[in-house]
Amino acid sequence: MSSEPEVQHAHLKRVPRQERSQQRFETIVAVALRLFGEHGYEAVSMREIAREAECPIASVYQYFPTKQAIVKEIWVRYSQAVRAALAEDLQRFVEARRLEGGEELIERMVDLITELQLSSPAYVEVWGCIAATPELRVLNDQDTLNSAALIAEAVMAIRPEADRERMEGLTLMLTEAASSITKLTLSLPESQRIRIIGQLKESMKILFRATLGL
Repeated sequence: MSSEPEVQHAHLKRVPRQERSQQRFETIVAVALRLFGEHGYEAVSMREIAREAECPIASVYQYFPTKQAIVKEIWVRYSQAVRAALAEDLQRFVEARRLEGGEELIERMVDLITELQLSSPAYVEVWGCIAATPELRVLNDQDTLNSAALIAEAVMAIRPEADRERMEGLTLMLTEAASSITKLTLSLPESQRIRIIGQLKESMKILFRATLGL
């Protein structure tokens, strides 16, 4: 039997099963994310989350033992969304069987990460909490390694003669650069963010072409 569901929900005291419980759970997560963005992670209390979610404080603790557990739930959802979209793009990349499509993949990967991060201003606070929490930082690092491995396998499927170690190093650099630099641009003015992300894409494409000899 797979242990994945247990791992995914290990940060929760209880997993909502019934529709009403699921709705309350979703409300708590959405409210917490909004409050983190408006006031900052440290300034928001579990009691305030309960008040804004219009539910008893006991209902919040019923699912989340700590405020960090809410952050982890947000991180799990974000990382799952990135992996699902990335896997879909990689499948098209492999089926097309053309390495030039790797540049399109780079564009898509950066845009995907940026879109998800910009979907809520609270992500600036969320990433700050992740960086300051050893457990979450380790999980985030592992997720980056897993995403890089997926990309490396896709490229190797098209170009099996490529050096695997170089390919794994390349995809790790691309994945970490896309994730880290887009996070740093979240608090910048829009014009500056767009310019830096454009430069990021071009730099990643140059590195991709150079490594593969395109």
